[in-house]
Amino acid sequence: MLKLKPENFQNKVVLIAGGGYFGSQAVIISKDVNAKVVVIDNKIDCEASVFIDEIIRETNVQKTSDVKAGAAALFVCDAVEFTVRLMMMASPDYIVPAMQGHFAGKLVKKWLECEGLEVRSTSNVLENVLKDIPQSLILHCDKEMGVIITSYMSKGNLCEVPCDQPIDICPSTGIAKMGPMHHILAYATHDKVTLSKILVGHTLWGRKGGEVGYFQGSALMSFLSDTKQLKTPYSLAVGTACDCHGILNLFYVSPC
Repeated sequence: MLKLKPENFQNKVVLIAGGGYFGSQAVIISKDVNAKVVVIDNKIDCEASVFIDEIIRETNVQKTSDVKAGAAALFVCDAVEFTVRLMMMASPDYIVPAMQGHFAGKLVKKWLECEGLEVRSTSNVLENVLKDIPQSLILHCDKEMGVIITSYMSKGNLCEVPCDQPIDICPSTGIAKMGPMHHILAYATHDKVTLSKILVGHTLWGRKGGEVGYFQGSALMSFLSDTKQLKTPYSLAVGTACDCHGILNLFYVSPC
C-alpha cells in the first residue's frame, strides 16, 4: 500500500463519509496535515463532532469551498447523497470511507439512479468473478446483493496494528500472499463486466500515531465519467481494496 506523505494533503479536500471511531481518527490526522476536512454524518452528535470547527445542518455542497486548511466542517446529512451532489460539482481530492458497508458501491448506485437508470445486483456475473478469486481469500459472498468481501486475514481474527501491509507475507498470520488484493480483484473482474474499477486504498500515518485509509476522488470521478459513455444495458464492477483487504459490488444497469 502506498503511504502518502503529509505534504500530499496540504490544502487538499478530504471527504470523510461517517463520523464514528474511524471517521474521528481521520479528522484528527487530516487536520494535522493541514487538509480541508469535510465530514458527513446524519448525527449531529457523532463521535467526530468533538473535533469539528463548524457544523452545517443542511445538504449545501457549495459550502465545502468555505472550509479552510487545517479545519473540519461537519455536514449533518446522508453521506451518499451529499457526496453524489458534491461530485456533480467537483471531486474531493481524497475520500475516506468510514461508514458501514461499501461506500463506493453505494455512491455509484446512487449516481446512476440520479441519471435515471435502474441499478440492481447481478448474481450471474458474480459466479464468474468468484472463479478467479482464491477460495481462501473470500470472507463473505452475498449472491443476492452482488457483494464479495475478501481478505488475507481469516474471519473472526484481527490484523496486527500498525501494519505496513508487506507484499509477500502477512505479518499477522505468517501466510504467503498471492499479490496485492486490488490486483487480484482487478484480474477477477477483467472481461467479466462491461466496465470495472478497483479503487486502490492508500494510507496516511498520523504524526502522533494511528492511520487512515483513503482513495483518490479523481479515480472514482473518472469511473463515473466513463459510465456516461456506455449504452444500456450494461454490467459494472466497482471495488475498494488495499494490499490485504477488498470489497466488491457487481451491478446490472438498465433503463428505467
